Amino acid sequence: MTDSMIEAVSAASAAMRADVARSKLHLRGVGSLPLDREAATWEFAEEQRALRNSRPRTRRWKTLEKLDDEVDRMKQRQDDAGARLQEAEAALARAPEDDARGLADWLAGGEKGKRPTAALYERQRERDAARLLVEAAAVEVDRALERRLQHIERNRPKMLDDARRDVTDAHQRLQAHAQALPALRQALLDSRENLLWAAAYPDRAEGFGFTAAAALGLRAPMKRALGTDARIEFTGLVAALEEDATAIAEAFGAEQKRQLGIEVPRTPQSEAMWENDPANIAWKQAEVKRLRGQLGLR
Repeated sequence: MTDSMIEAVSAASAAMRADVARSKLHLRGVGSLPLDREAATWEFAEEQRALRNSRPRTRRWKTLEKLDDEVDRMKQRQDDAGARLQEAEAALARAPEDDARGLADWLAGGEKGKRPTAALYERQRERDAARLLVEAAAVEVDRALERRLQHIERNRPKMLDDARRDVTDAHQRLQAHAQALPALRQALLDSRENLLWAAAYPDRAEGFGFTAAAALGLRAPMKRALGTDARIEFTGLVAALEEDATAIAEAFGAEQKRQLGIEVPRTPQSEAMWENDPANIAWKQAEVKRLRGQLGLR
């Protein structure tokens, strides 16, 4: 092999290695992204449909309920069309075999009567019609979801007011019930005392007293819930229920507050800050003051 041939082979090998490297880099960049643009568009559309069709567990607004029912009807029509498309595709897949079998039977019978017509092309037309129906049903679903989206965007301020009022009312009711629990529990203890007294009179009831009954009532459920045999006062349990209600009603993350229109103070806990950022300095000063107050320091 001459020097020029060796150089040519070397150059070709280098070019091939460069192509392979570029290919690997491209694959590493795109990862598992779909290469079919139509498939990628469809996946994105399905994601948007799922987001637009999201719903709370309970239905609060009658108009929204009607729009949800409309979406459900359109979605059911789409599902039915999809089932028919699957049936048409299955029939199309069987068509060549069915045609061959029918023709074989005609030949075996001495070619009597009219020659069987191939069903393949008819099955293809049926498949195409079923596919078109699926696409049309998807358009109807998208239109229903768009009407739903526009309704919510138009009425979002009122819906937020309604939901805030519901949260406030439910919070107040839950706290009222929690605060009523001690009196209701005391009534149960008093009834228990009367029961034991009536059963033992005129003798002294064995194990008589409120302390044992109160401890007995909390021990088993607390062990199941918290995995501990430690004694827990009922007043502490009520306070925990009240705090739980307040957290549900008022505790929101930064993104939730932004969506609700609640101002989120800038702190190092919510975002990265430079040391000389005025918000960072103010937060640190407030934290030092708060901690000194907890420790009783001036």
